Amino acid sequence: MIRKFSLFCNLISIKTSSKSIFSSTMETFVPALEVCPYCGSKGNCVPFAYYDRHLVDFIHGQVCDTHIRVLRVQCSSCQHTHAILPDVIVPYASYSLFFILRVLGEYFMHRLTVEALCFKFAISHSLLYKWLDLFYQNKALWLGVLSNLETSPFTFLLELIKLPLFSSFSKDFFLKFGFSFMQAHAHSPTLYQQ
Repeated sequence: MIRKFSLFCNLISIKTSSKSIFSSTMETFVPALEVCPYCGSKGNCVPFAYYDRHLVDFIHGQVCDTHIRVLRVQCSSCQHTHAILPDVIVPYASYSLFFILRVLGEYFMHRLTVEALCFKFAISHSLLYKWLDLFYQNKALWLGVLSNLETSPFTFLLELIKLPLFSSFSKDFFLKFGFSFMQAHAHSPTLYQQ
């Protein structure tokens, strides 16, 4: 997988859908400029195939179910293939990063009961609690023990969405831990299934 970091603004200022951001990122993507994450060769990635992917977003107060076509490139040096995913897309998840952060934000504001929140976003209770658990794990990893204890989950979430360049955080998180923020690990892919 090759992550494209395209959220060079704070998340609050984004007024478009995840699908639109995905599409605009892919319009400017140049495979020949990529470095293969497997062998490190530069300029050897060529378009290989596409696959369709389900994407759930929350737009204008509505849960929106869309589809995207994800490009896979192949490195002509090592023959490995890699999906191209902008950071608005959470690997192995049907839900966009915006959707997940919106749900968590509303949960931490305590304006709705868990029942009402799950109804509003058409998710199961178990999915909400899995996202919360993953968020707490990612928060602890990023902040470290002491800062994690001193920072409430809501404060951390607010800091994330107000970052001037969300992609800087997203990229640093990916480089430091080897997986994306709010990504379920490969050994537990069921975290994003209902």
